[in-house]
Amino acid sequence: MASAIKKIDQYNTGMPGPMHELKWNALKESPFRFYRGTCHLFADDFVKLYKYKPKTTAWICGDLHFENFGSYKGENRQVYFDVNDFDEAILAGPEPEVARFLTSIIIAATQMKVAAIGLHKALHDIMAAYVTTIINGKALMLEAEVAHGRFKEYFERLRTFDREAFIARRTFKQKGALLLKQDDVHFRELDDSRKAKIYEGLSPLLSSGRFAHFVFEDVAFRIAGTGSLGLERYAVLCYSKKKGKHYLIDVKEARESCYTGLVKTKQPRFRNDAERVNMAGYLMQFNAPAFSSTVYIDNRWYIVKELQPVADRMSLADFENDFSTLSAVAKEMAMLMGYAHVRSSGHLGSSTADDLRRFAEKKQWQKDIIDLSGTLAKRNAKYYKEFTKIE
Repeated sequence: MASAIKKIDQYNTGMPGPMHELKWNALKESPFRFYRGTCHLFADDFVKLYKYKPKTTAWICGDLHFENFGSYKGENRQVYFDVNDFDEAILAGPEPEVARFLTSIIIAATQMKVAAIGLHKALHDIMAAYVTTIINGKALMLEAEVAHGRFKEYFERLRTFDREAFIARRTFKQKGALLLKQDDVHFRELDDSRKAKIYEGLSPLLSSGRFAHFVFEDVAFRIAGTGSLGLERYAVLCYSKKKGKHYLIDVKEARESCYTGLVKTKQPRFRNDAERVNMAGYLMQFNAPAFSSTVYIDNRWYIVKELQPVADRMSLADFENDFSTLSAVAKEMAMLMGYAHVRSSGHLGSSTADDLRRFAEKKQWQKDIIDLSGTLAKRNAKYYKEFTKIE
């Protein structure tokens, strides 16, 4: 246990005091929140326990738990629900992706006090949904028009979201200027010199694309996520002179994947980690989020995309103790995972769709991953118990 706590400390070295306290409190919230924020522990354990030597490769997001699916607007302003976090993305075998997702379901079921027989069936159903998707070999999407059950309710809720109202809740007027609310919940204040550096780093984006005619009006430190807490992350309030509208832009520091050095698969060359993250999303998602780009600020690379009112996720809390509904949603998420792997097949070193199909058809890895996911969930519980004893 002590080694796991040491790894958490090492992974978060250099984090400012206020963010350190915020992240530690988040990790103590529940075993599931702890799991979300410690993907590096999962990656290390998975590689050691699975004796990982992938022959079939896929682009994986690397941190595919239940809450890393969500909705967003694409460049075409249509709303999509898909895998939506690629910070840990890497070229690897499909197994850690599937195990990461299944382990999150086991942890959720444990918190819900689900009976073992119900969990066992759900895990096999979720695995079957992924495998069938890979074997079918066609990358589809989840469409609001034909969604049913909890997804239908979810998309109906999204239709009530309004970008202008969303921005209004996050801003206030002062002397005729619109500024971001520094509430220490979503945003924290930055000094003028830091604001100037961010504006300077973003300025190359103004010369073309969707950022043309933009004016930067305010910027604040953004508080969001769990694993990404402690990274440099900003929300930038922009005004489009062409459209006469305000937008919020998310600017998040990119760091290397926690699988780097653990996965021995030869990786394609990227100019920086922000490019890796955006490229993985481009390959795996049906459509990329609006304003996707990269910038270099003060010797660090950052991922840029729109911060949107429909950038919403399904949360474990939404299901209370309704594991039956959660497992039904998880099966559709497993299909989205399969779509992402098929969609990105044959790109930048990943195996072809035919190779993926041959891999998926084998039974032994499916059993091994389900069994291993149970072991990884137990390890997470032990790490969490030890972590919560820290004063």
